[in-house]
Amino acid sequence: MEFRLFGEVQVWSAGRSLSVGTPRQQAVLVALLVDARRPVAIDTLVDRVWDGSPPADPRAVLYSHLSRIRRLLAQAATFSGEEEARIVRRHAGYMLDIDPDSVDVHRFRRLSEQGGDDEQRAAALAEALALWRGTPLGGVHGEWAARLRSGWSGRRLDAAVRWARIELDLGRPAAVVTTLPDLAAEYPLAEPLEALFMRALHATGRGAEALDRYTAVRRHLADELGTDPGPELRAVHRTLLEDEPLPSAPPRRAPALVSATAVPPPPPPPLPMPVRRRAPAVLVTLLAALVLQGDVTAPPAPQPVEHVQALFAAARKLHHDGKATEAQAKLADAARRYDDLLDLDPGRNGPLLAPAVVEALRWAGVDFSVAEASVWSWLASKESTPYPAISQVFLLRGWRLRAPVFLDVIVWNYEQAPGVTSPREAADVRIDVLEAAVIEGSNSRHGTHVREFGQLLEP
Repeated sequence: MEFRLFGEVQVWSAGRSLSVGTPRQQAVLVALLVDARRPVAIDTLVDRVWDGSPPADPRAVLYSHLSRIRRLLAQAATFSGEEEARIVRRHAGYMLDIDPDSVDVHRFRRLSEQGGDDEQRAAALAEALALWRGTPLGGVHGEWAARLRSGWSGRRLDAAVRWARIELDLGRPAAVVTTLPDLAAEYPLAEPLEALFMRALHATGRGAEALDRYTAVRRHLADELGTDPGPELRAVHRTLLEDEPLPSAPPRRAPALVSATAVPPPPPPPLPMPVRRRAPAVLVTLLAALVLQGDVTAPPAPQPVEHVQALFAAARKLHHDGKATEAQAKLADAARRYDDLLDLDPGRNGPLLAPAVVEALRWAGVDFSVAEASVWSWLASKESTPYPAISQVFLLRGWRLRAPVFLDVIVWNYEQAPGVTSPREAADVRIDVLEAAVIEGSNSRHGTHVREFGQLLEP
């Protein structure tokens, strides 16, 4: 069971979104969720929900909303098979007895405050920032909701600044360059964010763009606030003018998950060559063997793309011939045997998609000494990246796939690369560790009605 407040108010259970009722009922639910497992006085609930303008009998209306929310929680528990979340009476108020980590707001706070070394903190902050799906509490009105949005927005900005600083300290400016433009657009007066963005541009050899950025920021500050840039921005500007290297720690790479005798990566391709047309051949070959062989103990031998498509066609025929149960059981068994799956971006087209993809590949041991620039060049370009198709990216390291997912949709997400006859020809990264998949098209190909990949997974 999952409660989402960063965006429209949503309750998810067993991969489905449940109706949360009217905006007023959503406000009552939010008033309890923000204090999960802590009692909230009735008067406080009334103030939060009606902003000092309650109805004639606010307690009666509140009780009615609480009753409907209890039914919603019971429905969610029925779908998920989990213990029902309860609204219990405590003293002069009510308490929603749920795990705070099931609420994205509380999970964000935990992740953003998580300790550890730089790698661990960067990963936790990236995960926290990825929880944002839009304007918080969409559809909930009132001054109290507005104050919550303002406070949460400030915490998000703080987390983004800390994440960017750590990434620069780790020698990974490309991640910052890819991620910060969207955030900077949302926080146009946030000088620390702009300073980090300029540092990242400079570190990736884009000093001229950094200088242009400074000019635009200085003009915006003068127009909006009548002020000049602060000390941090001015210091970065001086460094840019002098073209001196900004301090940065050397890159750190996670240990490779393959043996020292692994086949070295192929020579780097020209940057304009789109990675989009090369990686899928690797991915679908691995997954075709997974689906049709069942017991996969090692990556299969390279196969032509045409052969991969034939394998998936056979899998579809088994399903379409009326043997759906048999086909699903086989898929489920294969998925359980190949039991690692990491979901990088369940939120579809989130602004942190590209950093999440590249960072997870690093954790898997991908050697980016050859191809990282190509990967970033593709991920950073809205013109060349098919964002709808790549909005669900998975790395086969970490989590279990627990349901029969129709993997054949992968084949149809990308155009076949001309001249590519094997995964080795199709990859510009080390294919012995690149075991990823893009799953898209389930709605059109299999008649499902889902918006997130989690809806294809069993609870």
